[in-house]
Amino acid sequence: MNAQKSLSSISANRDLWIAQYLRKRSVGKLSFLFLFLVLLWMSGGQLLVAAGKKPPRAVYERLYEVRVTKVVDGDTVDVEFLGETPPECDKACQRIRLIGVDTPEYYKKVRQPYADEAKEYTGLCLGTNMLLKLDRDTSYKDRYGRLLAYLYAEDGRMLNCELVRNGYGRYYGKFKFNKQNMASFSQAEDYARERRLGLWGLEDTGQ
Repeated sequence: MNAQKSLSSISANRDLWIAQYLRKRSVGKLSFLFLFLVLLWMSGGQLLVAAGKKPPRAVYERLYEVRVTKVVDGDTVDVEFLGETPPECDKACQRIRLIGVDTPEYYKKVRQPYADEAKEYTGLCLGTNMLLKLDRDTSYKDRYGRLLAYLYAEDGRMLNCELVRNGYGRYYGKFKFNKQNMASFSQAEDYARERRLGLWGLEDTGQ
């Protein structure tokens, strides 16, 4: 009889210990989840970017006011953010790679044909305030750490598409982005090609 009571007591204590253990683990998981959500909110999505994931949708839905501080070549510039800054970006100097356009490479010693003209065209934006928009349908940054984005002038024209439309660059659709913009860029290239604008006219001169 005493042995049976002892076994019953051991079994009850074991069940109580298991219940307490599971309850502690459950509370611990909830606490960890709550802490993670708080840190995510405080970081503005930077934790996700650092983990290789895309920022929250709100990051892509807003427009960011920037000033162009340097023109690297036709499709690459440096900007300063004048207000809110996207996650994992340098507020004072962030390099931007324009989405959907590929202009001739501008090297110090060797430059591809029409590279000077493309850089000069983008250089018209130097020192001006523009609006920057991100695209959720493509990568956040490229392998060089450049933020992939669209730049809009005050009159609403998109620099990316204007470069293609005026023949300063080619439509670059190797990496998918917003379908509507892809269609617009493709049409812009057709427009420039048919009229032999910019680099498309080089074929006539044998360059």
